[in-house]
Amino acid sequence: MKRLIKRAAGTLGLRVFYTLSTFVTSVVMARLLGPSGFGTYTYATSWAYLLAIPATLGFDGLVGREVAIYEAQSTWDYLRGLLRWANILVLCSSVAIAVIGTGIAALMYGKPGSDPQLVLCFFLVMISLPLVGLRNIRRGSMRGLHQIVIGLVPEMLVAPVLLLAFIGVAAIWLQESFSASWAVGAYTVTSGITLVLSTILLNRSLPSEAKAALPRYQRFDWLVQAWPFVLLESIYVLNARADVLMLGSLNGLEAAGIYAPVNRGAQLIVFILMAFNGPLSPTIASLYADGKKQELQKILIKTARVCLLVSAAATVILLSLGRQYLLVFGPEFTQGIEALRILCVGQVLYVFVGLAPMVLSMTGHAQFTAASGLIGAVINVVLNLILIPLYGVNGAAIATTAAMLASGIVNTFWVYRKVGIHPNIFG
Repeated sequence: MKRLIKRAAGTLGLRVFYTLSTFVTSVVMARLLGPSGFGTYTYATSWAYLLAIPATLGFDGLVGREVAIYEAQSTWDYLRGLLRWANILVLCSSVAIAVIGTGIAALMYGKPGSDPQLVLCFFLVMISLPLVGLRNIRRGSMRGLHQIVIGLVPEMLVAPVLLLAFIGVAAIWLQESFSASWAVGAYTVTSGITLVLSTILLNRSLPSEAKAALPRYQRFDWLVQAWPFVLLESIYVLNARADVLMLGSLNGLEAAGIYAPVNRGAQLIVFILMAFNGPLSPTIASLYADGKKQELQKILIKTARVCLLVSAAATVILLSLGRQYLLVFGPEFTQGIEALRILCVGQVLYVFVGLAPMVLSMTGHAQFTAASGLIGAVINVVLNLILIPLYGVNGAAIATTAAMLASGIVNTFWVYRKVGIHPNIFG
């Protein structure tokens, strides 16, 4: 238990650093590029996150589970085979997607109405795709080896620092010539460097028995077992990135740029839920396994009340100082003030039901979390299609809020039906 809490604390510390550093980087880029350029960067890198799902084929999640099992059973031959097969498969799939994406970018280039800057950014993102895919495999492998914090260091500690440094140097060197394509180029170079670092860390962490073993394969079984991870990751990324991608496609890159800091600011409200995720998860699992539902109910009530108190305080601050917050990014970004208010209200309401997904996952009902996430993703996409052409960034905020609350309410219903407790402040 102490080891789990220590890992959770280390992971939380990295996440806090990552959140703060990416916030600083976003402010710097927004100031340098303006809403349109920042929107181009955000839109292009959002495609990288989305395309990384088919590129990794779910193996980043699968290796995290299977490596832990193979290490516990000392089946080093299968561990070595899984890592080799995952690397080959992800490299081939990510390169194939990158080639197709590069072809699309080449077809777009020079056409009437096309944005040369966006085309170049998309091309650079395609170069980063194999780098990100292989890095994700290494992160999953480190998680399976119980080196969770060390495995996150390249992505959550090194990457944001390098990205900010590269952007700062490029901006000073290029001055007025600095553009979104340089920012995406810095993102691609950073992805390559962190891939190398992730490879070094994994090689050092692998047991000597695994390195010496002759690889054995279960290719078909691994492919079958990886598909649920593809579904779960698709749902997560769609819910996290659909608004930005659809804003950029339907309402222009400037709208996407204005919305990005709005969304980032509102997410701070539910940061407390992420903080409790690590230390609370094993407690839920153990209490439920021991049949101590009343004790579990009491802990959930107390946790929900703490989360709501902190989230409500963050909401009041953002609602009161929302304009000042957006002014940090630049005067043009204050156009997103109404969207920020909508998302803030939605996020604090979500805290009422935000513990439900964790309860379902830790009590053997993760399939219901996936189903509710899929419902939320469908609602998100459909409402964005309807509301963005009518209300722009405000429409995206309404769609995201509605989808988030809908999935949260469905999760709460399933917790009551399947677990028999109420994961909220009232119990």
